[in-house]
Amino acid sequence: MANERATLEARVAALEADNAKLEARAARLAEQRDHYRWLTEHTTDLISRHARDGTFLYASPAARELIGYAPESLIGVSAYDLFHPDDLADLLAKSPRVYHRDGFYRLCYRFRARDGHYMWIETTSRTRRDPVSGELLDILCVSRDVTLRRRAEAQAHRHQEQIAHANRLAATGELASTIAHELNQPLATIANYASGALMRLETSPDAPARSLTLPLTRIHEQVGDLAERLRLIRTFVRRGETRCAPLAFATAVDGAVRLCDWQFRQAGVRLTLDLPDDLPKVHGDPLALEQVLVNLLRNALDASRECPRAERVTISARGQGPRELIFQVHDQGAGVSEAAQERLFTPFHTTRDDGLGMGLAIARSLMEAMGGGLVLAGTGDDGTLFQGTLRLAAPD
Repeated sequence: MANERATLEARVAALEADNAKLEARAARLAEQRDHYRWLTEHTTDLISRHARDGTFLYASPAARELIGYAPESLIGVSAYDLFHPDDLADLLAKSPRVYHRDGFYRLCYRFRARDGHYMWIETTSRTRRDPVSGELLDILCVSRDVTLRRRAEAQAHRHQEQIAHANRLAATGELASTIAHELNQPLATIANYASGALMRLETSPDAPARSLTLPLTRIHEQVGDLAERLRLIRTFVRRGETRCAPLAFATAVDGAVRLCDWQFRQAGVRLTLDLPDDLPKVHGDPLALEQVLVNLLRNALDASRECPRAERVTISARGQGPRELIFQVHDQGAGVSEAAQERLFTPFHTTRDDGLGMGLAIARSLMEAMGGGLVLAGTGDDGTLFQGTLRLAAPD
């Protein structure tokens, strides 16, 4: 009997010890729960949980301060109903503006606050799925107001466009000899044909009108060519924001070459192209890409002028994988010094007495605005190589 009692007491003691451990663990869990609840309820970011259709299942108290809604009033409401229609279309189409990886999403979008105005919200989301079926259970979101940041970004973008426009105007001034030549050539041809037509009328005033068909046709062709050249120059100096669309890279190269060709011929430097016929289209802005190429060509020409052995500048391009196109501008100048390399893309840094020091800085910023990049890929006694990357356009 005594043994049974001792055994029973030992079991009770063990149960009491286990119970104490469970109570201590429960207390720790309650403490952690209260801590996380405090964090959730006092953070300035809105923490929310949603069903797969976007319906609010939970909203933290920050909803009042952030978007003007009481948290309980959001329960059962679909967040998608408060999205700006354009941004909702992006989300549902999983556009490139929606970043996704392993159930992790980040999206910046406009959201309608309680007072009716739209504000910019950045939301980071994590999906939770059933470990067996893979079915989506719910979505945890952390959202913050980025309206001021978006305004600052928009203002910086406007300033970038203004600087880029000023750079194009400066480039047009430096390309004045090219522009004069581009206009003078067709005007001289028009003058020659008009003079010939007048001489024919003077010598044969009774000749039929069809005898002037050839000179008048040639004049018409030259007027069309002149109009195209003026359009090219006018387009290059126009002010406008960067708007990306599918673009044939060779088209931008052709525009840049036509603007710079006369200067290259004056300097006795050959401008050669190595562009495959089957280059895929890129995602870019025609004017911005043309400006990048003009800036790189002008830099290459300056380097070539300073090096007697420099004979040519080459523009080449190739596809790299399924998503990118790489292009290169290679000159045969003396290269860039190690000290200059560190500040090569720094605004207002220049090695020319008459330079603004903005060409490469603007070129890089324009490339980044198009989702690409620009780097110094190599420099030395055999010249300098700049390399740009562009995203390929989405398939039609």
